Amino acid sequence: MKETEVSWRELMTKKEEFLHILRILNHYYEMRGETKSKQFAFRRNLADSPPESVQIFFSKLGPFEYQVACRILPEEQIETWIHIDGIAEERERLGQIGNTEHPMFSLVCLGDLFAISLPSTVSI
Repeated sequence: MKETEVSWRELMTKKEEFLHILRILNHYYEMRGETKSKQFAFRRNLADSPPESVQIFFSKLGPFEYQVACRILPEEQIETWIHIDGIAEERERLGQIGNTEHPMFSLVCLGDLFAISLPSTVSI
């Protein structure tokens, strides 16, 4: 692999959890009035798609930062964006102060989904 190539992983299971996270984020952007972009329209369609009709890829950029790439099948269009996993970041902070019983630990976050994703040979 070349140094500039991105190493991707594909989410094969628990796609419903990813789509749930996406719906929450979409709601946040709607509340802020940030709905006019082509990417937001794609993300809204993606969130409303059945899990079996989407492909979801992740690449880890930093401790809590991920590049996300998604496709709604059978289309060829792929949209990408950066996701900062605030839930995993907060879990780490809470763990450092000894609060491991916080409800934050029961939420599924992108880091959890990345951990169960499988290596992919896709080139995006």
